[in-house]
Amino acid sequence: MRHRATAHLPVFVSLCLAAGLAACGDDSVAPPAASGPSIEFVNVFQPVDLTPDGSIALMQQYNARGEFYFYRPETGSLEFKGDVGDASRAAVTAISAGGLVTGLHGDPVQAGIWTERGGWTDLPSVFTTGCGTEIASAWDVTADGRTVVGMAWDECGVQAFRWDGTGSGVMALLERLGAPSPGSTRPPDNRATVISDDGSAIAGWAQTAETGRYPAAWRPDGSGFLLAAAVPAGTSGEVMAVSPDGKILTGYLGENAFYWTEAGGMVSIGRLPPVDEFDYFGANATALSSDGKLIFGVSGQPFFGNPVAFVWTQAGGMRPLVDVVTAAGLTIPEGAKLTQVLASSTDGTVILGQATLADFSIVCFVLRLPLSAYGL
Repeated sequence: MRHRATAHLPVFVSLCLAAGLAACGDDSVAPPAASGPSIEFVNVFQPVDLTPDGSIALMQQYNARGEFYFYRPETGSLEFKGDVGDASRAAVTAISAGGLVTGLHGDPVQAGIWTERGGWTDLPSVFTTGCGTEIASAWDVTADGRTVVGMAWDECGVQAFRWDGTGSGVMALLERLGAPSPGSTRPPDNRATVISDDGSAIAGWAQTAETGRYPAAWRPDGSGFLLAAAVPAGTSGEVMAVSPDGKILTGYLGENAFYWTEAGGMVSIGRLPPVDEFDYFGANATALSSDGKLIFGVSGQPFFGNPVAFVWTQAGGMRPLVDVVTAAGLTIPEGAKLTQVLASSTDGTVILGQATLADFSIVCFVLRLPLSAYGL
């Protein structure tokens, strides 16, 4: 995953390679990306996801239509695909190997899947009443595009679901985990945020008596469990990414990023040193390679502070991604900052993230590096 500053509806989306960014105008197009290490900056606000092989990056604008795009790193092409709706409420969330897109779209907001041939198809909720105009949301999809996970609104509470497109096409609710807040008579809220490419693991968060979000996971049969022992009240957490085989989960708990395996449990990988006194938010691991040797994410407050995209390896620990990029001989435009990573290809050689340029505009970046650049 695999986890959005408003703009007027764009007449045109420009695309520029890092080397020529300053000279690009609104009608510029990128030449085909180089076959070796490269970093491209794309004038779309929100990076979303990558296909497992890294051949397509899913991106979305943040505006009243929520236009979404496919960007192809091999050719440097940016292709408009469709609209999701008002991006303050709706979003595309994931892409399968074959280009099926999941999201929460329309008004009222529905869980849906999008294909090139059929456009948007709603996934009907099992509940008769949503929360006003909020019905359900689809958050991730398996590599084959057959299984989708997300959450459905039961009045104004949410429950995690799994939808199998090869079966009856009906949402199957996952075990409700956690506990409601003290004094509440409603069941605890749950969301399935991610699913492994092979469908063997589902994960996200569950409400507990101590916090609104706590890392949680579910098996394909719908049974689930919380990932860690109790933590101090108010300490939030969530699983943000899962390895293709479902054996490694990553995310955040409190101020630290973590990875989890069944054998080793939860292991904290910490956070980067704060940039300044306003950098008070911890680290969040949001993407990983198939073997877990590369973990990517953000350290620092992602909205109002000084977020820094990071990469973690067992030998090197957590490092600013920009250090690896420049050591590999790539040039970052003056004043630009790599602020977070949202997705990785299965092998870790292609990653998708967000950057802030010198003029404070927010764009996507696609980075292609060999594993040796990370010390692997």
